[in-house]
Amino acid sequence: MLVTCAITRRAFLARSGDLRTYRADLDNALVDSEALVVGAAPDLLIPKQPWASALVARALADVDMDRPGALAAAQLLASGRRPGTLRSYEGKFDRFFRFCTDVQISQGFPALSPMPATSSSVLLYLGWLQEEDKVHARSLQPYMSAINQAHVDFGFPPPAVGQLVRLARRGFGEVEGESSASVRRIPLPAAVVMQILNLGLVTLSVPVLRACACLVVQFLWFARADTGIHLRQGHVGIGAFGITLSERTKTIARHLAAPMTRPCLAAWDPDGLVLRLLRRWLHARGTVSDDAYFWALPGEASSEAWTSALINAWLHEILSVLQVQPPLGCSWSSHSLRSGGASAAFALGVDLLVIMNWGLWSTLDSLHLYVDVLVQPDAAAALFFGHLLRVPCPPPGAPPS
Repeated sequence: MLVTCAITRRAFLARSGDLRTYRADLDNALVDSEALVVGAAPDLLIPKQPWASALVARALADVDMDRPGALAAAQLLASGRRPGTLRSYEGKFDRFFRFCTDVQISQGFPALSPMPATSSSVLLYLGWLQEEDKVHARSLQPYMSAINQAHVDFGFPPPAVGQLVRLARRGFGEVEGESSASVRRIPLPAAVVMQILNLGLVTLSVPVLRACACLVVQFLWFARADTGIHLRQGHVGIGAFGITLSERTKTIARHLAAPMTRPCLAAWDPDGLVLRLLRRWLHARGTVSDDAYFWALPGEASSEAWTSALINAWLHEILSVLQVQPPLGCSWSSHSLRSGGASAAFALGVDLLVIMNWGLWSTLDSLHLYVDVLVQPDAAAALFFGHLLRVPCPPPGAPPS
């Protein structure tokens, strides 16, 4: 029997009895799972629907979808993770799935079970990632999380956990360090961001202006790359109170607003450089609708192409124009904008709780990973983050100091 559920505006079909792993032959035809032997080629274990749809099919398999609340429950389950998080999980779990199936079969071995997977399969996967040399040790966690979350969602114990997996991950970093020169990602200095701002104020190239303005805003609001690139016109406002960003980020539920206003204070930014840069971009871009991507030129962006990778590309493009390079053994990436802003603000003397609130970190522990206490204060940091300092107000009638 087939169960039809409405997810957003699309429908999907799933067997109501498919509570175990999804199985298909090489032609992608769904077959009786009890007639197959796990790991026996050419039968493969594969998800027949996208992650969210398959999760709904499992959770509501025995539910009459005409019941009150059934379609809404399906919608809630499918919306439980942000689209970007879901795409990341799907892509990374698909890579694990391909390792367990295509890679094994191409080397003459029987396919492994991607779900439920064993710890030994995860260890083999870590070894393969190390041999492939495309994933660095510091980037392993999302790959392990995707495997574990898939298993938990579909009723299996997470396999990418335990002492042996921890040892293998630690060894991953040791082997990587022996075979290649170690590079440390560091915060982007406020002085470099000031150079980017000044370039944006004089350039005649609209793409360069756009990149400069975007990078400066990322730095000033400690924004994640995906948060910044997905800003909409309706999320940005300029008014009497200053420049306001109403960010959409993974630490804030969608039904909660998170507006953060940077006041235009002459005491810290006497020439209004940040406001001038933003207005210059708005003038160059022209009028767009409130739901248009803020950093896209009219007709330019599509949801498929408009990804956080653009922030990293723009950063390296502008650094190349400025002929600025990081110190030996160090690197800058889009992540360096978020950590650079937080580190510059801390160096200036901004309270950690203020930094946490401004950058929408959920805890101080998570913020500590972004703050480099060795960063020194400078004039650029004062211009960018002086407004966050808690300066005591003089009593009424007292002369200004």
